[in-house]
Amino acid sequence: MSISMSRFRLWNRLSLLLVVLCALATTGHAHAQAQSRAKLSDVDARLQRVEKVLDQSLLNLLQQIEGLQGEVRILRGEIENLNNDIEILKKRNRDLYTDTDRRISDLESAGSISELPALSDELDESSLDTATALDQPVFVAEEPAIPQPRANSGGGSGPAPPVTPVGANTRAASSAEKASYTKAYDLLAKGNNAEAVKLFDQFLRDYPDGPFSDNAWYWQGEAKYADRNFDSALYNFSVVVEFFPNSPKVPDSRLKIGYALYEQQRFGEARQVLTGVTNDYPGRSAAVLARKRLQQMTREGQ
Repeated sequence: MSISMSRFRLWNRLSLLLVVLCALATTGHAHAQAQSRAKLSDVDARLQRVEKVLDQSLLNLLQQIEGLQGEVRILRGEIENLNNDIEILKKRNRDLYTDTDRRISDLESAGSISELPALSDELDESSLDTATALDQPVFVAEEPAIPQPRANSGGGSGPAPPVTPVGANTRAASSAEKASYTKAYDLLAKGNNAEAVKLFDQFLRDYPDGPFSDNAWYWQGEAKYADRNFDSALYNFSVVVEFFPNSPKVPDSRLKIGYALYEQQRFGEARQVLTGVTNDYPGRSAAVLARKRLQQMTREGQ
């Protein structure tokens, strides 16, 4: 009897212990679930806040991108307009050169060399401004007078100037001479400076003292100047001044020497040469351009 009671009490204790353990397990599980739900809720809230921030940031970025794209479209339109304006100015400049040189050639062929010095005076200032804006031909001299031509300044293997200064040239140019000169000049008018320099080289070797030789030296100098080969351009313009003293290209050659010296930052020499042009050729286009460059140098403090 006592043994049965002992077993019964043990069984009751074990049952109670199991109930307590089950209750504890259930409570722990519920607490763990509650903690998990709280953590998930907190994470969800944080994610929502992050999403809001990202959404706003993306919206701002999209607005900025759209604004930049609009500005790019505007800039492209402006660049296109500027390119069109430049092409128009270049065409006007080429037409100006072609017309001027054609008229010079016609007068030379007709033997009216004495009429040539006044030709450049017929150019209006707007045309001259166009040439200057494109940094195209219009040059001058060096040192107290003009830089002396040096054999090695013309490019080593280039053509040599005439043995002696060439006076007024009255002989008519042959058809081959005209064709050779025109071919080189046309390349210059089209902006193909490097090829123009080569063809002028060949022309000057073939016709060193012909009626177009002074023009060839000058326009070859223009091609070199346009390619910023200022040392070699100075040589060409100096040859015109030194060896073709009666050429109508002398004023422009002296002007271009001044321009080239300015580009080389030899401001004192440039000012001296340009001042000489304004004094020696009053009222001429070369003097007008020389005065404008002198005014520019004064504004720049040079």
